[in-house]
Amino acid sequence: MSEIKMSPAVGYLRVSTPEQGRSGLGLAAQRHEIEAFGAREGFAVKSWYQDVQTGWGADALLLRPGLAAALKEAKTGKCPLIVSKLDRLSRNVYFISGLMEHRVHFIVAALGRDVPNVHLHMHASFAEHERQMISDRIKAAFARSKKKQGFQRPGMRSKAVRRRIQALGRAALRKGAMERAQAYRVYVEWALGQRGEDGRPISVSGAARKLNEQHVASPRGGHWEYSNLSKMAQRLGLYTPPVPAPYEITKARVLAIWKEYPDYAPAQIVRCLGPEPPIHKTRVYRILKPYWLARARRCPVYKKMGWPVDRLTVARVHIFAVWRRHPEFTAKQVVRRLRAKHSLSMWTVERLMRQCWRASARHSAKKVLIGRRCFGSWRAWHAAGADRKRAEHGPYRRARLGEQC
Repeated sequence: MSEIKMSPAVGYLRVSTPEQGRSGLGLAAQRHEIEAFGAREGFAVKSWYQDVQTGWGADALLLRPGLAAALKEAKTGKCPLIVSKLDRLSRNVYFISGLMEHRVHFIVAALGRDVPNVHLHMHASFAEHERQMISDRIKAAFARSKKKQGFQRPGMRSKAVRRRIQALGRAALRKGAMERAQAYRVYVEWALGQRGEDGRPISVSGAARKLNEQHVASPRGGHWEYSNLSKMAQRLGLYTPPVPAPYEITKARVLAIWKEYPDYAPAQIVRCLGPEPPIHKTRVYRILKPYWLARARRCPVYKKMGWPVDRLTVARVHIFAVWRRHPEFTAKQVVRRLRAKHSLSMWTVERLMRQCWRASARHSAKKVLIGRRCFGSWRAWHAAGADRKRAEHGPYRRARLGEQC
């Protein structure tokens, strides 16, 4: 069975108020109607344009950049412009007549594909009349409310009236947020029902990535993130944020692990604490930073050496103490001495001992080349080789000099 060839088209959506634009319900309903109409009539919408602006007035192209761009693309591509209803295009008879006069091909999904111009004129007149009736009703209701309550400027209202207005505003915002959440319930349930890494329950950030991979736009038309998805899931009762442990309990557990493993990074301590209750590594860092600073201040040359205050602070202090007592120790001996409390590599210990030695005093070139206090493997090997050669060839050279004399 051969596939039906779909004709390209441009879709246009419009809502009147910013609240409707933030909710996304009107835009989503219009888009669904246009897509259903295109599937029935053989149209494939290649691009979408939308505006949040009133449909009243004849200067719609100046107030609505989305409509201007949609008409320009429709003319350039010689394809129709599809709207869900005629009042989404405009509520002005003059504007609709101008589009028909300039041969702009637009299709109204609610009226059908082929509609006579006289029907379009009639529906445009009805839409303009409806807009005038809406305006009259709003003006009459506002006048009645002013007459009943007494006209006062917003700054002159009492505190009780302002609190009541604020409460009504908050209730309207909560209602709009719940309506948006209900519109996206299917997507949120699907994303939170997926499996995470290693078969574990998926996190909210992972669910947001799943929605972005499926190209599901957020209510504001952007990407999904932890913040907007978690708030929406909480409104729907699908996600309960984990309750963090009390600070004193968390601090006691972190310090117990840190005293046993003083060179552990915050991420390693978080892994030792386990997933329940959840603790972020930033919180662990804030708990340990005062103790790192206290250890650094007790070391007399810590600031002189320019060492940072981090997870290796305790190890640096211990290595400096061992080096000051036993400057003849090699890096392997220091590692063996500190292995009970630290798990540092040989290279790290050598680097720290070299820094200790360089910052302790000014050394001559002879001291740099002789001995293993330079703590560099290649320099120590070179110095040992030079001493061995002098020991082997010294008597032979003295004998040759004696023969010449």
